[in-house]
Amino acid sequence: MTNFRSPHSNRALFFMSVCVLFFTTLGHAQFRVVSYNIANSNGDPTDLQSVFEELALDDTPGAAVAPHLYVFQEARESDIDDIEAILNAAHPGLGYARATYTSNNIEDGSVGAQALFYRSDLVSELTSSHDDISTGASRNTDRWRLRLTNYDFDFYVYSSHLKAGQGQDNEDERADGVVSIRSNADALPSDAHVIYVGDYNFYSPNEPGYQEFIASGSKQAVDPLGNGSWSGSSNAIKHTQSPRASSSGGLIGGGMDDRFDQHLVTAGLFDGSGFSIVDYRAFGNDGNHYNTSINAGNNTYYPSQTSRSNALADALFDASDHIPVVVDYQYPALVSGLLQDELGIVIQGGVVYVDVLLSNIAPGAFVDTCPVFVEGLIGFFGDDSVQDVANFPGFDTITLLLDTTTIGDLSGTVQVVGLGEDMNSPLILSSNATIIGSARPSFSDQNQLEALDLAYEIEVGDAPLELSFPVFNFEHSSLQARCSVESITGIKGALALDSLPGGLIGSTPGAIELSFDPAIRGAGVYEYSLVIELLDEELPGAQQSQLTIDLLFEVDDTSEPSADFNNDGVVNGLDLTILLGAWGTSNNDITGDGVVSGPDLAQLLAAWGN
Repeated sequence: MTNFRSPHSNRALFFMSVCVLFFTTLGHAQFRVVSYNIANSNGDPTDLQSVFEELALDDTPGAAVAPHLYVFQEARESDIDDIEAILNAAHPGLGYARATYTSNNIEDGSVGAQALFYRSDLVSELTSSHDDISTGASRNTDRWRLRLTNYDFDFYVYSSHLKAGQGQDNEDERADGVVSIRSNADALPSDAHVIYVGDYNFYSPNEPGYQEFIASGSKQAVDPLGNGSWSGSSNAIKHTQSPRASSSGGLIGGGMDDRFDQHLVTAGLFDGSGFSIVDYRAFGNDGNHYNTSINAGNNTYYPSQTSRSNALADALFDASDHIPVVVDYQYPALVSGLLQDELGIVIQGGVVYVDVLLSNIAPGAFVDTCPVFVEGLIGFFGDDSVQDVANFPGFDTITLLLDTTTIGDLSGTVQVVGLGEDMNSPLILSSNATIIGSARPSFSDQNQLEALDLAYEIEVGDAPLELSFPVFNFEHSSLQARCSVESITGIKGALALDSLPGGLIGSTPGAIELSFDPAIRGAGVYEYSLVIELLDEELPGAQQSQLTIDLLFEVDDTSEPSADFNNDGVVNGLDLTILLGAWGTSNNDITGDGVVSGPDLAQLLAAWGN
């Protein structure tokens, strides 16, 4: 039985090249969500584009990436096309798509509607799940259902602009709106992820509306910044309104002292597993501009990059009366696997180990761990797991055993199951092989004859005896290995090997050619036991086999004894003298009766002169 491991160095290179192509379609870094109240587009569009451009360059969490989702509040229908144009001008080539957009008369007239744009190369919308939820003050909260490219889990985004203003009535109206949002969200599937974003106009975490968000229930919200106070200068880093101290041109002032804009999530998005938050920040807020304009003096949002920070602060000042909330998520692990698709021909019973190559091809530095279980389903034996598959371009290897027990074409499958949260669906990898039988060497084409026992009679003076033994591969077909004669042992003395079959024996037999020369040994009985070693063609699982030949040669000498004892070429007196000298013995017994006597003398005299 032969052990064979399918070579994987070339396959590893191929695997990496495939992953490179696939990986480039995924983007990089982390998944970025931006929520931004754009104040009915009352800000300067050039500065708004600058803000968008800088959002793609923000590397404060460690890596920069163009936002995957932009969620806007106060986006009027009359402005929506311009917003989309500015967005795509800021990010050329990324192709942001507008999610389902709805607006009512009041929203379009003053407070604006909700809008969501997504990178269509990395995200898709399931449009049938869009919903408008009335949340008071003639405003609707929009719900979108989204899916990451190459993943199978969905998540929902709710965007809201709740009633503004202080006082109990306004607080109650906001709370009623949140009750409607939670009622809608709590009815979603239990495993659904939810992101709640918007301009909630909450003045403190004690407001009933905020408390409704974080109340227990299926889709209870978690605040990534905690449920404590966000008021005062000690919490300045959390504030999102207003980036300007004074109102102007339709933009409201007041300075940076409120956390109206928030990004809340259900627990599964804040547990460190799968699709989960890794960073939360108010974009451009350095924490040093409490109750004043964001561009008053120097801004230090980008540490040690004052000029860059100041340019961003100036753009935020003129773009809107809110600043964006930016939240980065780690990608769930995304396992990719490769199994050699063609394993070729294997001889039945061969031990063939096959490698499954695995890599976590989720993009970027913020990627979840990748636990994986691999199991042979059809045509493969074994299973194994990896606790954390290597991130691309690294890879891990699981080794399975090919099932070579049954002759015929084999279509095998291996299942790769991601065990981590939000990972892609199980992969089914396929591979093909052909299992063939071992060769069946035989001396006959009628049955499998593996041994011969032959006897020959020959005279000493005969010419050498030529022997030919055909070697068949019995009942050979495309599902049976060919074989070759490797060696023959037992050849000696008067028996000589003339030739062995060359090449591989399949449907056409080969022949072993021998010769026996009786003159070499003379009269006698000679026995030979020959062992012929054969080997299957060079394939995984190649087997050895034997044929045997037992030969017996009986060599006789039937020629008449000569009376020319001295071998001088003539029978005469000298030969008579020798015969008489051997009288009564067995020496020079011409007749072969065992004694020299009268009959021997008679034969000598009859041959006299010859």
